[in-house]
Amino acid sequence: MPGDDFETYFHQRAGRFAAFYSSEPVARLLGRGPLFDRLRLATELATELGAASVLDVGCGSGPLFVPLAEKGIRVTGIDPAEAMVALARRQAATFPGLIEVRQAIWEDINEVDTYDLAVALGVFDYVSEPAELLRRMGRAASHALGSFPTPGLRTSLRKVRYGARGVGVHGYTPRQFEQMADEAAMVVARVTPLGRAGHVVHFRRAAQKSGA
Repeated sequence: MPGDDFETYFHQRAGRFAAFYSSEPVARLLGRGPLFDRLRLATELATELGAASVLDVGCGSGPLFVPLAEKGIRVTGIDPAEAMVALARRQAATFPGLIEVRQAIWEDINEVDTYDLAVALGVFDYVSEPAELLRRMGRAASHALGSFPTPGLRTSLRKVRYGARGVGVHGYTPRQFEQMADEAAMVVARVTPLGRAGHVVHFRRAAQKSGA
């Protein structure tokens, strides 16, 4: 469970992180294109599944809200950082009745079969118990999507930079996706590489048949 340092870090830098999503061309010039790639993958999966409702774990400033709400999909966003929640609620206000935002940690996810899809983009990076997060997501929804940074120089530098502020960073190999899924009673449905940024992984409940 992330501590006060984690919440403080993202609370204080909410505006900076939100700015990453202000312009896709600029983000790509700065090497942050995968931020938009993973939003697109999440939106495509929600559409593919015919999802009516999505849980956005660690929603941040709400960059996933508009792509989903424009398709008429209801979104519930949760985030532990107060400033992030404030920014997310501003986004939510543009789609009244479709988006709900709560200040909460992922350990608060206790719903069962409440959503069609649970998404966690840029969240597993900071979680020391990834299988438990995935288990909670898989209990709340029959499908889950997460982004995972790859171990290497890029992640190691983040570990040093964030670690100096009391925030842990984790990298994941493809083998870990299967292990994590097994521990969470889920299976890996699809793995999409994001270049040096890592992978986006679609999980589904183990009880479901392939293609469900």
